[in-house]
Amino acid sequence: YVTVISALVSEQVGWRRWIAVLVGFTGVIIALRPSTSMFTVPALVAFSGSVIYAGVLVITRVLRGTPDRVLLLGQQTGVLILGGAVASQNWVPVAWTDIALMSVLGGFALIGSFCINRSLKLAPASVVIPFQYTMLPWGALFGYVFFAETPSLSTLLGAALITAAGLYIFMREQALAARAATR
Repeated sequence: YVTVISALVSEQVGWRRWIAVLVGFTGVIIALRPSTSMFTVPALVAFSGSVIYAGVLVITRVLRGTPDRVLLLGQQTGVLILGGAVASQNWVPVAWTDIALMSVLGGFALIGSFCINRSLKLAPASVVIPFQYTMLPWGALFGYVFFAETPSLSTLLGAALITAAGLYIFMREQALAARAATR
């Protein structure tokens, strides 16, 4: 989604990158094995979340001249407002131990957001985003360790296609940057 939104907003996208995006989307379809039973509210929320996150990444890249603190404050304020609106619908009291754990998680999320913002200030989104594909093996590992989930062959194949497409885009951008630097 990042490449598609980037093309609409700010970045030039060539035909090779479009093909890589199609390969990546094919990987998503293979991994998800969509069926009519998947079209549920939770699936719509997950899809919407991924598109919104891609939009946030592109907007962050466009606003790269904004000071880090201002950018981070704006993002976190948006998360607080939207999260509070959603949480207020089904609020359940939270134990103090859970609050402490959520605070630690929030601290790490804040550091992660800062690092992503900083990377998007220094490099185009199409170069930064492939590094997020490391979430695929980490997600598989955590799923296996904490939930005894074993990824299916189609999930592994889809993840491989997604990763390959992202790495191709990254390597192509590196080659173009090297070629431009020698001119």
